[in-house]
Amino acid sequence: ENPSTGTIFIAGGKWTTWREMAEETIDRVVGENGPKSTTLDQVLFGGEGWSPNIPIKLIQKYGMSQDTAEHLAKTYGGRAFEVCEMSNPTGKNWPRFGIPLVQNYPYIDGEVRWACREYACTVEDVLSRRTRLAFLNKDAALSALPLVADIMAEELGWSADAKAEQIAAARAYVESYAGRIPKKQGSSLREATYEDLKDIFDSLDR
Repeated sequence: ENPSTGTIFIAGGKWTTWREMAEETIDRVVGENGPKSTTLDQVLFGGEGWSPNIPIKLIQKYGMSQDTAEHLAKTYGGRAFEVCEMSNPTGKNWPRFGIPLVQNYPYIDGEVRWACREYACTVEDVLSRRTRLAFLNKDAALSALPLVADIMAEELGWSADAKAEQIAAARAYVESYAGRIPKKQGSSLREATYEDLKDIFDSLDR
């Protein structure tokens, strides 16, 4: 708070603390006798329609693997069904829907389409922030890159040249990360191992 003007500033923070920061700021602005912040009572996007049974419903309706169903429910909440509707059939008996971006990870094609409609416009964005795959496994991200580019080109209407530029930029970005067996020197996020990062992301998502 500026002692001269009484102006209250709020800056910094991250996705795990922004609601707490908002609550503290509002409570400070209105004062002790004012109404308390209701931010914790507001349902976030995806919260409506959420239930612990969503993974089971996804498996029953779309024939998805358990890992993918649990991932979608955790990531998108009640919107997971909308993501599944954007997924293509696999052509297999099981799983029936949700083409994997890469083997052994729960990310599927529908998530890329969903990301595009949430204003993702680069392959690098989808591989790192929308799926976290680049953080978890550089080689897996590189394997997923062509499929992600194909889907985004279809969704966003890229020309062949634009798609090639996106692929080159994403490849250069992902190559800057550690591989399957990183050095584990220093504290850089790009040098952590898969289990380290999975634990970090799980704790942030709680």
